[in-house]
Amino acid sequence: DYRYIGTIEFPDLYTMNISRLVILLALVATHREVSGKDAPRPHLVFVMVDDFGWYNIGFRNPLIKTPFMDNLATKDGAVLTRHYAFKFCSPTRRSFLSGRQPPHNGMNNAATATIDMRMHTIADKLTGAGYVSHYSGKWHAGHDVVAQIPTSRGFNTSLGYFNGACDHWKQTDLEDGCGLVTDIWDSNKPGFGMNGTYGDYLYVGRAVDTITAHDSSTPLFYYLALQCAHDPMEAPQRFLDLVGTDVPNQVEYAFSAVIDEGVANVTNALKAKGMWDNTLMVVSADNGGPAFSDQHAASNFPLRGGKYQLWEGGIRVSAFVTGGFLPSTMRGTNISFPIHICDWYATFSVLAGADPTDNHEGVPAIDAIDQWPVISGSASTAARTEVFPCTGILIHGNWKLIATNPGTAKWSGPLYPKVPALGPKQANCSASAPCLYDVEKDAGEHVDVAAENPTVVQTMLARLTVLNNGAFVPQGPAVAKDAVCAATKLNGGYLTPSDWKSLA
Repeated sequence: DYRYIGTIEFPDLYTMNISRLVILLALVATHREVSGKDAPRPHLVFVMVDDFGWYNIGFRNPLIKTPFMDNLATKDGAVLTRHYAFKFCSPTRRSFLSGRQPPHNGMNNAATATIDMRMHTIADKLTGAGYVSHYSGKWHAGHDVVAQIPTSRGFNTSLGYFNGACDHWKQTDLEDGCGLVTDIWDSNKPGFGMNGTYGDYLYVGRAVDTITAHDSSTPLFYYLALQCAHDPMEAPQRFLDLVGTDVPNQVEYAFSAVIDEGVANVTNALKAKGMWDNTLMVVSADNGGPAFSDQHAASNFPLRGGKYQLWEGGIRVSAFVTGGFLPSTMRGTNISFPIHICDWYATFSVLAGADPTDNHEGVPAIDAIDQWPVISGSASTAARTEVFPCTGILIHGNWKLIATNPGTAKWSGPLYPKVPALGPKQANCSASAPCLYDVEKDAGEHVDVAAENPTVVQTMLARLTVLNNGAFVPQGPAVAKDAVCAATKLNGGYLTPSDWKSLA
């Protein structure tokens, strides 16, 4: 009952105004010129990797087995060395989907976390521009009502789990407070009977099936949100055997191998379909690896901190861009200009010929900036000079101001967790006594230079105060506390939005 693609195994499952339009079409034409192609709009693939540590990829860590991604990133792509996200899962995902930095789309990580119902997602934008949009994997962006789930937020199809974590094999979790539920949803219905297979086999399998069946004359948007490398610490035996026991953490290293194979299978499916030469693919972690939380297993060497911390190890995430649409002059390069994960909203929209603006009363405008001039190599300066990744933190150019408690201040080394982390448990950074780091020269945040740069501190602190005052809490549906549990019970324990009705 199994088929093989690469070496991974899985079952067969399955009004814009005229002037603005003219400007956008001109921009798209320019993008195609830069790419060296007179081609249709590119297929767009975004792979979100869960809890993927900075040092958990082979081109940084010689003990990690990710040969396919190593080649894809360093030879066929461009490594993004300052790609920022949030310190944990849901805000990053909602940032990518909404085009807003986390303080403008909520920093909640609970089961009730949601994209504001008034915002349009990147899938809304691309589907409205004529793309066919699909998703598989981890959602973590709202599921209390049907209006929050992927197929109500612009995706044509979906297969995945709603919550922040679930059992890799059984797809069960406890996050909604309904007891142990089965968390798998197939487009517009519970994924009855689909549980029981390793999660990333399902999600990569759906991606491959979708690409294989896709009419390549129509532009494709695929959002693949992998479950690895999030806990629970469960990996298929063949990956455990592949990495062996002589590594700092066998399951964590096996997770990297699962991710590598999944990216390989999606890439090979695009190539087999003749779509790769006109594809732009982005691979990004959602936050730093959990060095001092959850698994206590990932390393973000040489960066400081990790998941749940506001040091670079928590918010500067492992990422690269690749695909045949990427100009050949940019392949094999590092892009060191700051990029925030929300920027892909504007970048993808403009490449698709869509208006990226998304203005609604009572809702912050998008923060996303079109990064294609940077990615394509046509710009010699940064598109983004300011990053506001979280309240209390401001990055401006090479400077990073920390005016809050950034969390555990240790450094995980190259052999962490086998070799313990170094450094203090806490650093004395606060609103009254901010820390300042030059994260271009000192990416590991070893030297606080606030005392030597008082004017920089004062200027950035004044700006941060304004930004902090503009923090926004997204508006979700008003749902009775036990409504999701009641709907879930009616559907045999499969996690179900409160207002879902079977079409059968």
